[in-house]
Amino acid sequence: MNIESSDNKINKHELEKYNVNVRTAFFTIMLSIFVDVLGYSMVLPLLPKIAQIYGAEDIIVGILISSNAFTALIFGPIWGKLSDIYGRKPILVISQAGTFAAFLVLGLSDSILIIFLSRILDGMFGGQIPVIRAYITDITTPETRSAEIGKITVSYAMGMILGPSLGGFLGSINWRYPAFVACGMAITSIILTLKVLIESMPTQRREDLKRERVRRFELEGKRSIWNKGLIIRLVQLFIGFSITVMFNSSLALVMDKRFGSGPLEIGIVLTVGATVVMFYGGFLMKRLIKKFGEKAVYLFTFSLSIIVSIFYPFLFEYWMVFIFIFPFGFVMGFLSPLIMSNISKAVDSDKQGIASGYSTNFQSIAQSIMPLIATSYLQVGYFSLAFITLNAYELIGYTATLFGCVLLLLGLIDLKLHPELYAHENRKKKGISITN
Repeated sequence: MNIESSDNKINKHELEKYNVNVRTAFFTIMLSIFVDVLGYSMVLPLLPKIAQIYGAEDIIVGILISSNAFTALIFGPIWGKLSDIYGRKPILVISQAGTFAAFLVLGLSDSILIIFLSRILDGMFGGQIPVIRAYITDITTPETRSAEIGKITVSYAMGMILGPSLGGFLGSINWRYPAFVACGMAITSIILTLKVLIESMPTQRREDLKRERVRRFELEGKRSIWNKGLIIRLVQLFIGFSITVMFNSSLALVMDKRFGSGPLEIGIVLTVGATVVMFYGGFLMKRLIKKFGEKAVYLFTFSLSIIVSIFYPFLFEYWMVFIFIFPFGFVMGFLSPLIMSNISKAVDSDKQGIASGYSTNFQSIAQSIMPLIATSYLQVGYFSLAFITLNAYELIGYTATLFGCVLLLLGLIDLKLHPELYAHENRKKKGISITN
């Protein structure tokens, strides 16, 4: 299968045909993401405090994080497929309503079991990410997709900037307050989606794609979504997320154990990190891709994931975390958009919701496993084998280093198997115009 098939290309006239205004669509989806992430991120600095209140061990915090991801693993592809059938907008609203219910349960919880219930509920209705990714694919072209996905990173980062700070401040007063504020954020997100968001897969467009599927089936038979390019990139996404989740899921506990940090200090670090990611994704990515080419940025980001992982165990002081944030933020800001852009090139436009759902699935696997591994390292404290002894921080860092090496190897294999992946860059270098 040609990874940049004609069916995967979208032009301005096609979007106008379906009354989709790209600028308005991007603005409203960015607002929705910002509100959703703001509510979610307010809870992050509170995990050590919640664990302390209910006498939970480190591994329980890991299970708490993983339970949310595990349920998203099951339901992510379902929401993605439903959005292909019924449109993006109604599925987004259902997902946001579920998020509201989850935060309400969290705020009213009186035991660790009820907290688990709230996280599972949030995972069940966590359909926003696969649907939003499919939405972005609906309104972009393969050549511009990674940069446009980078813009969405800005909204994510802005939510992460304000959320941890607000959550850390409110949580220092009462840990339930951020959950109730998050309920208000979820309601705001629902209103924005209902009143402002433009449907990128209106009925006419879905019917047109359905007719195209029937025509192709008559000519070619049943088309499978699976191909080598998609499989390799989904594995890349899993490994890339494993690296970032390994660090992020254990950050609050590491700062609590290693530096004695409270919710406010943890919130500050998360805020600075999100600011860095916002800068990289919103302002730097497009410029770097334009200057050096997406292929070069792709390989550099994969290589940098190895370097930051190697240096992670040597963060002996609180201030060193702020130095670490800058290269790690680059990896966070670039890794997912670059891989997601390539995933979208591996499938046709009528399969983007399904592909996005599977992408969320692979991310959820990483989000289910990595918190358990990272918090297990913290629970055990160290590992000894013969003359080698590694503490918890070295175990986290070197495990991520191994993943980074595998990620880079897979990236090189993908480029070898699919030289057409960045063919548009070669055409630009030769002065050949690219039409949508």
